[in-house]
Amino acid sequence: MRILAVNGSPRGRRGNTERLLQPFLAGAREAGADVEAVYLVDHEIRHCRGCFTCWTKTPGVCVHRDDMPALLEKVRQADLVVYASPLYIFTVSGLMKDFMDRCIPLLLPYLEKHGHHYAHPVRDPGRWPKRVILLSNCGAPERHDFSGLVETFRQLAAGPTLELAGTILCAGGELLGQEALGESLRWYLEAVQHAGREVVEQGHITPETQAVLDQDLAEPEAYCDMANTYWRSCLGGSPEPGPESPSAPSGDLSPSLPLTDGIAGKKPETIRDALTGQAASFNPAAAGDLRADIQFHVTGKEAGDYVLRIGDRRCTFHTGTVPKPRLTIDTPSEVWLRIARGELSGQTAYLKGLYRVEGDLGLLIRMGRLFRQADGSDPDAAAPDSTQKAERPEFGRLPGMAWLALAFLPWIWHWSIGALTGADPWWRWVPSMALAGLLWGYRWRCAKPTWMETGTALYFGLAGLVSLVGGSFFEAYGDVTGSMVLAGVWLGSLASAMPLTGQYSKTQWPPEIWSTPAFLRTNAILTASWGGVYLLQALLALIGHHYPVQAQQWAVVRHLLLLPAAVFTAWFQKWYPLQPQSGTSTGRWR
Repeated sequence: MRILAVNGSPRGRRGNTERLLQPFLAGAREAGADVEAVYLVDHEIRHCRGCFTCWTKTPGVCVHRDDMPALLEKVRQADLVVYASPLYIFTVSGLMKDFMDRCIPLLLPYLEKHGHHYAHPVRDPGRWPKRVILLSNCGAPERHDFSGLVETFRQLAAGPTLELAGTILCAGGELLGQEALGESLRWYLEAVQHAGREVVEQGHITPETQAVLDQDLAEPEAYCDMANTYWRSCLGGSPEPGPESPSAPSGDLSPSLPLTDGIAGKKPETIRDALTGQAASFNPAAAGDLRADIQFHVTGKEAGDYVLRIGDRRCTFHTGTVPKPRLTIDTPSEVWLRIARGELSGQTAYLKGLYRVEGDLGLLIRMGRLFRQADGSDPDAAAPDSTQKAERPEFGRLPGMAWLALAFLPWIWHWSIGALTGADPWWRWVPSMALAGLLWGYRWRCAKPTWMETGTALYFGLAGLVSLVGGSFFEAYGDVTGSMVLAGVWLGSLASAMPLTGQYSKTQWPPEIWSTPAFLRTNAILTASWGGVYLLQALLALIGHHYPVQAQQWAVVRHLLLLPAAVFTAWFQKWYPLQPQSGTSTGRWR
């Protein structure tokens, strides 16, 4: 495949469009494509005059004598053209618009009907790109700003000779140029690179990769706050509005407390260690004559109110509150502790909404310089931890994994009562049917039921009705069929976009994590492991039926399998995501 990438950014190789384009081209090269990139800023391309000479007097040849004829020849030889442009007033840049206007010599003047619309036919169908990719970024934080641009390219590819093979639209594109966020954006750039491979190997970007590309890089409100702070500083306004002196101490504020000793070489273990460590690592040179109170409202395991007071080129640590802090930070203790340890970028955590701030955002941005780590590095340059948690109660007040435990209640009732000799079938099946129906109904009302809830409801509905009307099969082989259903539910969910354990555990993590390879792979392995356990349980139950004398022993072995499976799950979900992935970045997607 021959790919021509046309970069329409006035910044050329220095722009954010280039930072987005290069991973795509790298993926295409890895898949074997012949790739060429042209930068319109380096070429002379005059405006189209609308004279139609290229259609009448000199067919296929423009009156202008500039660089466009050579570029048109490259277009003719390409199998796919990548239109890479920053978003300018909801469309392409002026450079790109001139390039697109000057492509008119490639078309014939006549109009032909294609479906419900009329369009100009291609002058030489044998020398015409088969597909196009739209790649764009913008400084705004929301993807709907690309809607006009996307519609332009949909119309461009509406005819029978051209296909829009995919779109890569990056809202908040200014983040691509922030070196401190390099690691935290790796997931997105890897998806762009994988898209380049897919276009070469499959002819289009797959829905799974497109779903990753369609995710926001940052929470829009947080992004806008940081952007506005930057522009205020550029326009000569203070990026740090607010009072220039610390608030008067309130009755709740303690005297200055001693700072943590031995900061160097030792990571904080508590939120108190983290904040006293910040005060101890204060950088007077970066503060200058700054005077400010930073109020921390800490939630989570180590809830409390703390203050860092900056003034007279020193920083002191206090417990309590002040009436008018310059900056207020509401954070779970676990989040700020990881930031203080250098395991999570403070800027990344803010953009992902892991903590909230009020007041002077400029002061928040300066914290990387005001408080140095023990090794002197900027804490915001630390790589983020993709396993950072954030509460997202999508299942109500209970976390998702608690709902997975509830999903087993119908089974637990059935197994417990089933173990009682001579149990009444009504007691065996009716409560399980009712519990399964209630759980499925609640999830259907609040969200989409998972494979577990749907499979459980279907099984107990069918098996319960058959047993209650006198059928003996499920009464005799309920242990086998139940384990087979569970195995089918768990293993079957591997064919969906989200493995079963991920459907529950994702509520404990930021949405940005849900589509990352580490999260999906971790949950796929756990789901497959439990599916294998249930499959083995079904086999052992069947053996117990074949050898009734040893049925009790086989039943004990069958249930003991759950213990190592539970231990493995508890260990693996913490260990595996932290392991370095082998192979190339694109190899992680395989």
